[in-house]
Amino acid sequence: MSTISIRDLNLSVTAGKKTTHILKDVSFDLEAGRITGVAGASGSGKTQTGLAVMGLSPAGAELSGSIDFDGVELVGMPAKQHNRLRGVQLSMVFQDPASAFHPMLTVGDQITDHLRHHQKVSKKDALAKAVEILGRTRVPHPKEAVKKYPHQFSGGQLQRIAFASAIICDPKVLIADEPTTALDVTVQAGILRLLRELCDDLDLAVLLVTHDFGVLSSVADTIVVMKNGVVVETGEREAVITAPQHEYTRSLIESLPGAEVSP
Repeated sequence: MSTISIRDLNLSVTAGKKTTHILKDVSFDLEAGRITGVAGASGSGKTQTGLAVMGLSPAGAELSGSIDFDGVELVGMPAKQHNRLRGVQLSMVFQDPASAFHPMLTVGDQITDHLRHHQKVSKKDALAKAVEILGRTRVPHPKEAVKKYPHQFSGGQLQRIAFASAIICDPKVLIADEPTTALDVTVQAGILRLLRELCDDLDLAVLLVTHDFGVLSSVADTIVVMKNGVVVETGEREAVITAPQHEYTRSLIESLPGAEVSP
């Protein structure tokens, strides 16, 4: 059974007399314990799909269709109600970890404030859980890390801290929007291994948004390919990579080094 079922999702923005259709009848599922990777070029609608799940579509945008989250409809949900889900049952990690943290507060303060905002725990218990979660995401020396400021960490370490903040309230859904784009290849591989471990260990339904098909080929269970706001192909990773059905998917895969695609 799907944790999130997206059906016929449409998103449009009107400015003056011009209406731009960002998402057009998008449909796919997110399942617990599986990583669904969404690939496509800039402007394909992949990030906007994730933001729609989080209730963070652009101001004034018109959203229609259905996003069913464990039997609860998210499309049309009042903002106040969506706020109670966001950061608790629905969580998101963004591309630039540095922009996710306040530069004047320790990472410990920021992670614990997030936890205490949503759960009634003492500051001491929140700090203990922050140390535990930082350890789980393999941030070096977590007891010391909670006392440090964002600028004292590398980009890869900050992204691990962002993942720690995202999972500290035990969400069911984790959306990772281009989480490896700003990282070098070695660090990128470590973040992808972490994402796989968190998905498996915590039974998360993960939506991984990326423009890099190589990233999906290494970690995704299901692949969704988007172009100009439309889903052009969906399938299991091996099937999509070895025998793509859509010409656009084929072009993305053939651009990968050493790619072999069935004729």
